[in-house]
Parts: sequence; C-alpha cells; structure tokens
Amino acid sequence: MTISADTVDAVTTACRDRLGDPSAWIASDAYRRSLALCIIESVQSSAGHSEVTVVDRYLAYRRAREDKPVTDGARALLRTFEEAGSSDQWAGKVGSYKRRYSATGEPIEARHIQKVAERLHQLRIDSVEDLLSAADSAHALDAVHDAWSDACGADAEVTWSHLLMLAGIPAVDPGTATETFIGATVGADAPVDSSEILAATAARLGVETEHLDYAIRRWLSVHGRATDLAA
Repeated sequence: MTISADTVDAVTTACRDRLGDPSAWIASDAYRRSLALCIIESVQSSAGHSEVTVVDRYLAYRRAREDKPVTDGARALLRTFEEAGSSDQWAGKVGSYKRRYSATGEPIEARHIQKVAERLHQLRIDSVEDLLSAADSAHALDAVHDAWSDACGADAEVTWSHLLMLAGIPAVDPGTATETFIGATVGADAPVDSSEILAATAARLGVETEHLDYAIRRWLSVHGRATDLAA
C-alpha cells in the first residue's frame, strides 16, 4: 500500500501536537521497571493533562537523591511520602519538585497516589512483576482492582485501565488503539494500513515504531474521547 505524503504529514503533525516532543517521551521499559511511576501517572491521569509532568518531577526528585535508574515500587513510593511528611507536603516537595507554585496549576492527586500505594503494598503488590503475577489469576487481579477502586473513587475505572496499559496488560488491543488514533486523524472513509502509516510517521519523527506506538496508547488511555480525537 502506498501512503501519500499528505497522510504522513497529517499524522506527524497530530503526534507532535498531542504527544509532545519525542525527546520527552518515556519509554515503556521505564514503567515496566517501576510500579511507582505506573501508580503516579495512572492516578494523576484523572486530574487533567498533568500526569506526565508529575512523573517527570518525581523522577527528578528521586534522581537528585540516587544517581541510578528509578525502579521504585509501592513501598519506595510510600517512603517519599514519609520523607515529605504528608500528602499535601508531597504535592509541593515531590509532585511540584523545583517548580514555582501556581494557584492555577493542575491539582496533584497526592492523597489518592498515597492511598493507592498503601493498598497495593498491603496486598504485597510492590512491583510490576507482582501485578503481572496477579493478572494470571482472575481472583487475585479482582482483589487488586477492588483495592484500586476503593482508593481512587469515582475515576477508578479510567485510572485502572491506564495502570494496566502501562504495566503491559492493555485493556485495549494495541493495534486497535493505533488504528483509532490514525483513523481519527486522517479522517479516512476507507480502511487504512495503520501499521505502515505508523512506521512512516515514526521515521519522520526520528523514533522507533514501538516507541511511537506506546506514546499513542498512553495518550489515548487518557484523552481517547471523541472530542479529544477530533480536536
């Protein structure tokens, strides 16, 4: 299938506008190594468009203390709350690390992040590997889901789906997610070869195809409503 330059241009522009600078994208393996990052981004995704920013600030806070890759689990995440003193102080010291206070900024869901970490730690879910092991049993995963729902409240289903996606247990087939993003962008009436368009767009952006696919799925898990896709 031959892809027109206009199609690649449209998808490339949509990726830049919606996903941001590729140099700032966090690769999937960073989340697979750290349940803490999965928790922070998933819970924060209910508070607007600030989830990646809070993850970046957490990473900066942790790297300032330990010059090595961040592999924090639920317990290590809870330790940062102990260092800060409270969830409110965590929002300022960690969630807004080295950022000037702004009364109009997106709220940081520190209290829910802390509560989720506590509940998962109580279930002995401390790492992504623990979560993946729980996913092998419907009963065990249901228990984790119930704990998550209790901690997150009204936005639990949205944030839960985001958690599963980050951990590598996608609620939506990756191919379907990519097709949704590309189809809405190009407005194609006929079927399009999303894999070929994805590869061509990744080449245009100078990134690996897998890296772009993961960035699209992360964006869709938060912003995948019709109004967002049409914007």
